[in-house]
Amino acid sequence: YNREHSFPKSWFGGKVEPMNSDIHHIFATDGYVNAKRGSYPFGEVSSASFVSNNGSKLGSAASSTGYNGTVFEPIDEFKGDFARAYFYMATRYQNVIGSWQGNSSSANDVLNGTTNQVFENWVVALLLKWHNNDPVSQLERDRNQAAYDYQGNRNPFVDHPEFVDMIW
Repeated sequence: YNREHSFPKSWFGGKVEPMNSDIHHIFATDGYVNAKRGSYPFGEVSSASFVSNNGSKLGSAASSTGYNGTVFEPIDEFKGDFARAYFYMATRYQNVIGSWQGNSSSANDVLNGTTNQVFENWVVALLLKWHNNDPVSQLERDRNQAAYDYQGNRNPFVDHPEFVDMIW
């Protein structure tokens, strides 16, 4: 196992703190699967080149998403969790996230260079869909509390999922 930066490190410039250690977007993962994901954006796969034992996929993005690159699709159980982690990153790092777009080609595909919408339109639509289809679970609430106990801050989109629709 290793730790996955669901919001890849290369997107914010590498081992830059506090983003690099921010527990709200770091998840325990299978190291092999995490290496397959690399820095590819999350998305919905139409044609998989790799499928993990739990059903996560890497492959061509579904044309319905409005993106035509390679994406990584987690299992349904975690899609909302990742969406809320991305909304957290956009909010927590609003003062600097607008400058991250050019840090890598994948960051450019996901981020739109602004500090208000933050994400490309296709990403906003995807994250909203995942957020709505995978509501906050007790496991996610417990994780948010543990993050608060460790790090001293919370993901507001776990505590108040209605904030997502109010903002985006």
